[in-house]
Amino acid sequence: MCKEKGFIFYTFSLVELCLLDYPYGMDSYYILRLGKDLRTKVMKMRTQLFEKSGQSSFCCLEPCVILGPCDPTSEIPYVPCPRLPISVDGRLKYEHGQLFLPIEAEILKPLRLALATDYPISGIYLGTQQVSVPEENFVIKSVSLAILSVERKQDLTLWNVFSERHLDSDRES
Repeated sequence: MCKEKGFIFYTFSLVELCLLDYPYGMDSYYILRLGKDLRTKVMKMRTQLFEKSGQSSFCCLEPCVILGPCDPTSEIPYVPCPRLPISVDGRLKYEHGQLFLPIEAEILKPLRLALATDYPISGIYLGTQQVSVPEENFVIKSVSLAILSVERKQDLTLWNVFSERHLDSDRES
């Protein structure tokens, strides 16, 4: 892994081509970016998953909640923040070829409606392989709405988080 100009380069397996249903090219997604402390905890869990499975999908992409596809040229709109804190059950769930820490879909529904987007899973994205580790519960105390840009070029995955806007659970704006 090397970092250059805000992009992180990773090699990935053929399984990861199905990660977001696009084989090559650039795609953009609205995401809920987790607070720094929680991102660090989730990265530790993903490291355990990688060590257990050897699958590189656990080393790829930002630990986040994918809300759905978006136009990369659009600005981040003002949307309501989900009610914080959000408790995340530590039991891993595997659906649609993705492993994640589930969050109740009803919590994300108003946000997805405001953004006019959707995604088949509701939870913190971990990777694309079904693996288990000891349960660890999390609490989401802080989130930002951002755009995650993912570009695939043969054996590289480049990603960048940009246009981030902090969401405040005390305000409706």
